Amino acid sequence: MADKLILLTNDDGVWAPGLETLVKVASNYGRPVVVAPDRNRSAISSAMSVHNILRVEEIAPDRYSCDGTPVDCVLTGVRYILEKAPDWILSGINWGFNLGEDVLYSGTVGAAFEGRLQGVRSAAFSLHRQGNLEAVLPWLERFLDNWERFELPSDTIWNVNFPECEPKGFRMAAQGRRRYYDLMEQRLDPRGKPYFWIGGDGGPEYVEGKGMDADAVHGGFISVTPVQMNLTCHEAMARRTEFDEIFGRLFTFSPNGQL
Repeated sequence: MADKLILLTNDDGVWAPGLETLVKVASNYGRPVVVAPDRNRSAISSAMSVHNILRVEEIAPDRYSCDGTPVDCVLTGVRYILEKAPDWILSGINWGFNLGEDVLYSGTVGAAFEGRLQGVRSAAFSLHRQGNLEAVLPWLERFLDNWERFELPSDTIWNVNFPECEPKGFRMAAQGRRRYYDLMEQRLDPRGKPYFWIGGDGGPEYVEGKGMDADAVHGGFISVTPVQMNLTCHEAMARRTEFDEIFGRLFTFSPNGQL
């Protein structure tokens, strides 16, 4: 297992402590290559810099800084820097949970999704803001020792969240829900023109339903959630007859398909 080529990234920046921890553990399994944003890129989801040029700098052996998004970093690593496709793509370790609907906003998770789109086994890792990275080390090793034994569909990643305390173990959990009390605060610049800050000091409140990710981490477990990119609502799809009854009456088509 020590011969793997591993691409690592994050959304907290190329020198973030969580990324250092991930590199430390990944080095036990092969060659870790870091391609990460040159600054904090949190809450940027799967954004891609299609309208801007990208600049990449090798700042240390097998460590590259990119002025783009986490997705840009994955694409640059896979398509340009690495001589072949990596065996694993690991994103994180994010400072702060990515639970519930956080996965829709998180650049950490977005990078893992891009890894899976590139055909690579991928995972996103996050830790409670008061969590201990040293305590994560043995648990991260246990996860990476075993994750290849549990196959996932080709459009699915692992979203892993470590609790604040010493973990009691791993728990597979469903994506839960959250309530965010976001603030949009208006201020005035020195010229008297308004500008806005989005965000609140209180942070999110997670709904702790049984079997959900927040319930696991708040219970002292590492939540391990298989998250898929196909967002189709199959509950609604199962009501296709009802849909056809509602929308089929709206238009009448001629035999040649014209309205």
